[in-house]
Amino acid sequence: MFVTNLVVFTTSGVWSPPPKLFAIDLILRGAGGGGGANGGGGGGQAVVSARRVPAAMLTGPVQVTIGQPGTVGNDGGATSFGALLTAVGGLSANNGGAGGGTSFQRGGSGGTNGNPGESVSGDVISLLTGGGGGAGSGAGGGSSGLVPADTGNPAFWQVLQSGGGGSSGKPGGYPAGGGGSGATGAAGVATVIHYLFS
Repeated sequence: MFVTNLVVFTTSGVWSPPPKLFAIDLILRGAGGGGGANGGGGGGQAVVSARRVPAAMLTGPVQVTIGQPGTVGNDGGATSFGALLTAVGGLSANNGGAGGGTSFQRGGSGGTNGNPGESVSGDVISLLTGGGGGAGSGAGGGSSGLVPADTGNPAFWQVLQSGGGGSSGKPGGYPAGGGGSGATGAAGVATVIHYLFS
């Protein structure tokens, strides 16, 4: 028999294995890319849901790095759990505005001038998805699964839903939405789910 709990990192820090640890699950999200000063939106980001990591691989403290938001014209930062797993950030509009990652949980890409950000949907129930793409000048941001544009801190953001992409002039929704034209992306987040012997 085992019990579960979770630890959510919204800022960088150190994770230490708790007593009676059997395994962990990791859910990492990189930061959203920043919108461009000249009209383009930002990127979204990648969600990476890792395989379960056994306690035998976790013999000591692990550095957790949280991706910083992409400011205007800059890429979003990567989120990492030591060397075990990394979720890349979304690119800025200046670098093409692509959403991070290539899996079905990737982030949405930013829209070009006058075009909306890309919406992303991770699975049938649209929960575990990347952040929405930021909008180009004069347009709306992309949604992230069930989360609409310009929306941050959606239900279950700690383990499931990411923020929507920012509309023109608006920041990306937390966590991990791409910034709209002229605005910043949202920061990443790391969630560690513990499986403990009871």
